Amino acid sequence: MPRFELGVLSRCTPGEEAAFEEWYAKQHLPDVVAIDGVVSARLTKVCYQKDYGLNAPAYGYLAIYEMDGEDGAEIMARVLAVSGTDAMP
Repeated sequence: MPRFELGVLSRCTPGEEAAFEEWYAKQHLPDVVAIDGVVSARLTKVCYQKDYGLNAPAYGYLAIYEMDGEDGAEIMARVLAVSGTDAMP
């Protein structure tokens, strides 16, 4: 079965890192892994980011989601369908 990985860069309000990390670990990651096709999820801190002259915003975190299934777009559609609902607030 094909395996897909999705990387998502994110950041939080300065000074709110502990609350952000707790919400991510205890709420968001379990909610996403509960979706059919998502087999694992983890959050890690970004320790270094080079701009390369692109004026990109600074991100402090990278979430990596592993998905198993024939169609990565179908799995992502399931994730997006519950985003913002009681299943994934």
